[in-house]
Amino acid sequence: MPSIRLALVATTALTLAAGAASAQTQAPSTTQDRLGAVVGALFGDRLGLSAMDQAWLRGGRPLRDGQSQFSTQVDASLRAGSVSSSAATRLRSDYTALVDLETRYAADGINTQERADLNARYTALTQTLQSGASGYEETDTVAQGRTAFNARVDAAVTARRLTRTEATRLKTDYQALIQIETRYNSDGTINATERADLDARLDALDLRVGDGPAGTTPPAANLTARARLTNLETTLTASERSGAVTRAEAADIRVEAGDLARLDAAYTRTSPSADDTAYLSRRIGELEARARR
Repeated sequence: MPSIRLALVATTALTLAAGAASAQTQAPSTTQDRLGAVVGALFGDRLGLSAMDQAWLRGGRPLRDGQSQFSTQVDASLRAGSVSSSAATRLRSDYTALVDLETRYAADGINTQERADLNARYTALTQTLQSGASGYEETDTVAQGRTAFNARVDAAVTARRLTRTEATRLKTDYQALIQIETRYNSDGTINATERADLDARLDALDLRVGDGPAGTTPPAANLTARARLTNLETTLTASERSGAVTRAEAADIRVEAGDLARLDAAYTRTSPSADDTAYLSRRIGELEARARR
């Protein structure tokens, strides 16, 4: 069965790795020596953990600057057969997500806690590469991803990105998605249309957790459809400028967004059913995911 999304598991591995920051205080020499060796391979023997911190304090972006070196290491591991092609793709994607997080933190200056978070996530990612990406197994079903998703939600509550009420709603919605998957799989298979629907719904839930590059946007559960479409245009413009989305892709997204805006306007004049509202939310979630590529 095709993978639902490696991102739920892979991003979780990075998110939960934030706890590694406290482990550094318990066994600093071991952790720092290991990280120092990895950083040395990327940035040169003259650098180590303290050099990354110093770079951040100077307003630098060491993770962004080291992205090409990391990709080179991933390519080398792929050629050597120590990581699979899908794992290599996920590693590159998650490093990009880490650079995005560094950018978000740097917007108002990276504080001590944020530096610890970046260090912990970076350590987890590089250790995953060194271990052959053994922690990047694909999740075949939505149900198998529930534990990882719930852990991400709990981490977001701890970080005060989500309230407990929002967290409870997210977990409930994830359980409902498992039931949808079960219904789709009642005949023993999930077709391409059903798979796309599950992926879109997972993307929408992922956005609401707010722990990835999309974390700069308020959780979708707190926004109206009109507000989400407004934010979509902002995100799309930024992605188009950075080259992440082509001009043609952006044009297609804007056409679909216009259709959804008209649908939302029509809904405001009626009393849409829960299914109607869920459909609109899912379609907007699909566009949000495409705009963030």
